[in-house]
Amino acid sequence: MKSEDEVGMLSPEEYMAMSGERLLSRFVDYAKQLGLGRAMRAIGGGPPVDGPMALQSPDKGKPVSDELLAVSTALRMRPMGPEILALYDDPDPDVRMCGATCFGDADPKLAEATRIGVRSGCSARDVIAARRRVRQPPPQQQPTLQEMSDEALLARFHDAGERLTACQFIDWVHDDRDMETRNAVIGELTNIRVEAKRRALFAGLVPFLDDPDPSIRHQAAIVCLGFATDKAVAALERLEADADPHVRAAAGWTLDRWRAKHNAPTGGEA
Repeated sequence: MKSEDEVGMLSPEEYMAMSGERLLSRFVDYAKQLGLGRAMRAIGGGPPVDGPMALQSPDKGKPVSDELLAVSTALRMRPMGPEILALYDDPDPDVRMCGATCFGDADPKLAEATRIGVRSGCSARDVIAARRRVRQPPPQQQPTLQEMSDEALLARFHDAGERLTACQFIDWVHDDRDMETRNAVIGELTNIRVEAKRRALFAGLVPFLDDPDPSIRHQAAIVCLGFATDKAVAALERLEADADPHVRAAAGWTLDRWRAKHNAPTGGEA
């Protein structure tokens, strides 16, 4: 029998003979070699993670996925529930993604949130909190948008922008209720923009062009194109270079429409 420390693919019997701690260590090592989390993050537009991806193990070119599957099978035979769930919260995105994929049945909802979080560059807790926030509509506030103070209206604008960004964590493509939720947030932002324009709250919107939230920057730029054109165009061009393809597409669509309407060249020259 090969030693536990020997690198390479073992037989199912040899994996079953390993200690649970050693199996877990191998699982983590193989997950990092596979690089699935980094690959999904690149696709999903989350912040990049340094480090090369090795889709083959160094042992005679055997697929790392085969080794990961064998280790996972052996781990399933061990009473290691807490240790398995801890993989969902590992600092390494590759480990989180593989843990949530190989052991997704340990907690299906948390596993799904973990996978989405890896793609988006955040934790499962962040995903769950964002879903809860966007699906819970704001209370029926009085006064209305028209009756709000300028400060309250700008605060509502910021809140709605954050909720629009949180819509990336709900299934608005396939779930009708989630689609209605997203459309309601978009409608709310449209109404706030109209009211902000009516009041000429331009100075209050300009700082939002530098907000960390991409939806807030985009929504502010839509309004600011009419009076702080250079700053708004620059903000939209930065969004066009965002890692998230959805952010890039939305900013590009806004810029294309504005340039076509004003016969403006690319590059932000008005």
